[in-house]
Amino acid sequence: MKEEVISILWKVIDNDIPLVNDDMHTFLIKDGEITEEDLKIWNDAVKKIKEAYKKLIFNENEAKSLLNSSLELLNSIKPKKPFPPEVRIRFEELKTSVAKCIELISKA
Repeated sequence: MKEEVISILWKVIDNDIPLVNDDMHTFLIKDGEITEEDLKIWNDAVKKIKEAYKKLIFNENEAKSLLNSSLELLNSIKPKKPFPPEVRIRFEELKTSVAKCIELISKA
């Protein structure tokens, strides 16, 4: 179970976060669809995901708490206009992956 969570989180950190981060900067901040406050929330969520990955080996409950907090932050990001389809898909996949990790840790 833990190996699956580690694998999912690594994919999130190595692939999903950089793509969504590029989206945030390229499509959204420059176009004014994401506020500086939303960007700060995004950065805090990313920090918590990375911290959860590091804590997972030693303390699953703390990792789960960090992931829950991160998911709440991600869900609080509200663009001024709907995300373009490809951005929305990547953002939702990221949130789904974080939720899946929380679910797997809860079952362990």
